[in-house]
Amino acid sequence: MRLRFNTAIVACLMFVLSSCGNKKVETVEKLRKVKDDVLIETLDSLSAQKFDYFYAKIGTKYQDSIQRISFKTSLRIVEDSAFNALITYARIPMFNALVTFDSIRISNKREKCYIEQSLDYFKNILSVDFTYDNMEEILLGLPLDYDSTVKYFRVKDPFTYRISSHKKNEIKHTERLDKEEVILFYEFSDDHKELKETRIENPTDTTSVRINYISRQEVNGLKVPAEMEITIVTPRQEILIEMNYGKVRVKEKEEIYFVIPESYEVCE
Repeated sequence: MRLRFNTAIVACLMFVLSSCGNKKVETVEKLRKVKDDVLIETLDSLSAQKFDYFYAKIGTKYQDSIQRISFKTSLRIVEDSAFNALITYARIPMFNALVTFDSIRISNKREKCYIEQSLDYFKNILSVDFTYDNMEEILLGLPLDYDSTVKYFRVKDPFTYRISSHKKNEIKHTERLDKEEVILFYEFSDDHKELKETRIENPTDTTSVRINYISRQEVNGLKVPAEMEITIVTPRQEILIEMNYGKVRVKEKEEIYFVIPESYEVCE
């Protein structure tokens, strides 16, 4: 099959860098009772983790309504600063991308062109307003947009541990929510010590994002993803991205190099 890349695909990858492939196996037995405060403490603890620098070589599979492709992504993150992703196909560099607090820049090495956009670019594609911090949290497997000063609510389910950003009644009557408001769900492992899944729902246009941390690995004291699936469902299409993290380095100084050649023109 002929390779078909475009800047929207790369933008989606920068956002995640979700599940229709593997069906979730339901827990057969009820989980032991755990107080709500225990789950909140887990979110507090996970959110407080620091990494300074991060590197991973990620085997990536991308699928949408038009195509299915596989490639490698070399990811470098400097905490609270920027992250860089070099995407290669058959060992040939295809795209180099840099995401900062206020912009995304993508160098298309194949077409010898580039794009420069604000982070609103993600909102236009995904219908969800993600910040730079949100993208770091997703890539590192941290609680998305968690705020210790905000009240969270337990989702009553004897087969899973889950916390929500909204009350049950608010979730049921989404028409009462602000237009830009999204609903967050955090789901925990059976020992309630790890974040297993994050789900974002935008009731306004039925957009949803599901981040499934299938497995984790401990590197230099930090539990980071080993396998992750992200499903993005919009009114236009469904996108699935599967990611396998290898050669992970944490807290080892990383340098980010990103240059757009002067000969490149703006991508059409």
